[in-house]
Formats: sequence, C-alpha cells, structure tokens
Amino acid sequence: MANRIFKETQSYAGTWVMYLIVLIELPTLLFLIVLYATSEDKQELAIALGVVLGTMALLLLFVLNLKLETRIDSESVAFRYAPFIRKWRKYPKEQIKSITVIKYSPIADYGGWGIKGNKTTKAYSVIGEDGLLMDVGEKKKIMIGTMKSKELSDFLQNWIEE
Repeated sequence: MANRIFKETQSYAGTWVMYLIVLIELPTLLFLIVLYATSEDKQELAIALGVVLGTMALLLLFVLNLKLETRIDSESVAFRYAPFIRKWRKYPKEQIKSITVIKYSPIADYGGWGIKGNKTTKAYSVIGEDGLLMDVGEKKKIMIGTMKSKELSDFLQNWIEE
C-alpha cells in the first residue's frame, strides 16, 4: 500500500468550454470570409482576416493547453496548473491538517472555474463540482478540482490511515 499513487490530469479539451469557443469563432470566421469574398478592397480585409484568425487560433490553443495535474503519493499532495503554475506545488502529509473530497458550487463558492481565491482560500479547478479540500494550516485552505471524486475518496481513506 505504501507505493500507491493517485494521478489525475484535467483539461478543457472535449468540454463545453472548447465547443463554446469554436461555436463563437466559426460564425465570426465565416462572416469575415464572406466579407472578403464580396469586398472590393481585398488587401485591408485580408489583413483584418489574418489578425482575427490568428487571435482565434491563439485563444483556442491557450484554452487547450490549460491543464490541472494532481498527484498524491505516500508523502505529499502535489499539483500544478499549466501554464500558470509550472512547478509542482507540494504539501507534505505532515503539514495537512485535514483533507476531504467535497461537492461545491464553482460560481457561488469560488467565483467560477480556474484559479480563484484570496489570502486564506485558494481554488484550482477546470470543470465540474467536485474537489479536494485541504487545510494546510496558518488559516489556509486549498481546493483542487477533481473529476474522479469516488476514486479519490477511496484513495484518501487508505492514505490517511497510512
């Protein structure tokens, strides 16, 4: 049991957020292409089309590269939220006063998904309404979103006892 590891990686790929962005970008792109095709001054519109297309592509790539990774081993809980938090943030087991899997309301409790919080509470989530809530002392709580709440609950029962 001592070598058990819980790993989870979450991203926006294949979620409603990605599809919403595509749903907004496609009509805009089609509108600009129609404008370009019917325009007499193609040079200015080609520049505008290039700028808008480039911006849309960068936005979509940015959202697809957002990734929340969680790793729990026998010694610590660690996470990172690329590209904002690149190095693993580790919390040794001894430092964690309490740890539990919770159901939360992303908008009501934390103001939405992503990286949220203040001096005493930080939330890192991608999508969903399940999370790992840790009290790490000094009046500081950290909530890490999860899509594997049942698996994480089972893992934590054994992890706490070790």
